[in-house]
Amino acid sequence: MYAATIRDYGDESSIVLENDIPIPNPKPNQILIEVKASSVNPIDLMKREGYGRTIFEKQRMRHFPWILGSDFSGVVVELGTKIKNFKVGDEVWGCTSNANSGTHAQYVCIDSDEVTFKPNNIDYLEAASLPYAALTTWSAIVRWAGLRPIDLEGKKIFIQGGAGGVGCFSIQFFQSLGCEIATTCSENNTELVKSLGADIVIDYNKDLFYDELNNFDIAYDLHGDNVLDNAIEKCCRILKKNKDSHYITLSHPLVNTLDSKGILLGTPQALYERHKLKRHFRPINVHWSIYRPSLSGLEQLSDMIQNNKIKPIVDSVINIENLPEAHKKLATGHVSGKIVIDHKR
Repeated sequence: MYAATIRDYGDESSIVLENDIPIPNPKPNQILIEVKASSVNPIDLMKREGYGRTIFEKQRMRHFPWILGSDFSGVVVELGTKIKNFKVGDEVWGCTSNANSGTHAQYVCIDSDEVTFKPNNIDYLEAASLPYAALTTWSAIVRWAGLRPIDLEGKKIFIQGGAGGVGCFSIQFFQSLGCEIATTCSENNTELVKSLGADIVIDYNKDLFYDELNNFDIAYDLHGDNVLDNAIEKCCRILKKNKDSHYITLSHPLVNTLDSKGILLGTPQALYERHKLKRHFRPINVHWSIYRPSLSGLEQLSDMIQNNKIKPIVDSVINIENLPEAHKKLATGHVSGKIVIDHKR
């Protein structure tokens, strides 16, 4: 089969489309899927450069070649012996957390708890744009912050970085719950985020959100110190100072600490750093979020799309033969929504 692989860490030029990769065999609880489309996420660029090697190299059966990619949409072609609720030919979608099952490939084996039926009101390209972004937010809110959707109804929520893939989904998700939403983006994306449900839009090139906003319940920080010095302090500045307020970030030092110190030394150091932050910002709750799969979250996403509460936001579609171009474009930071990878050859 064909697959876009890397054989060493590096820039986008390290990505090579190979045509002689063996087709994987599904384990009893897996489904073999012919991939119609996938998408590119910031984590792919980071992994390609070596981010998380301490964790991911332990998960991978062999270090290289490595097939990147998490989101997928496609068609079932083979079932593991324990799979009962799918059949060959079903149109499916999902997101893999298995480091051995990258989706920038002709075929991929997916664990049964990371795949469900594709909503019938979106096509393969649109479907591939959503799972990782949506489940990133689901993980942040439900797993790490311990909140239920019902807990969010009517809350004031700030999203740091509203025009990317995660931001575009999050605005729609929170808007569907009746939240008041403020977000940051460039002037070029102002109309986009407003159309998705943002009530207050702050152009980060002109204004400082922490001077403009106050009395918010949740700050959902998609960028952290990557774009703003001491982001946690500035985000917490706009929150209510009580135990029902939450700061949630996707950008934190856990994985980098493990990479630099190793698991044995890095784990206690990272946990200590998190403990210090939690104590310093009390009574505000501070959460470090890491993507975790959720079949219930994926199924709820399907329902929301079927009910037209969520729509895919696709920046561009690029063929898998030009995957390096997609990585290069995403690295510019000037992407509205998701870059989708078309597997048609």
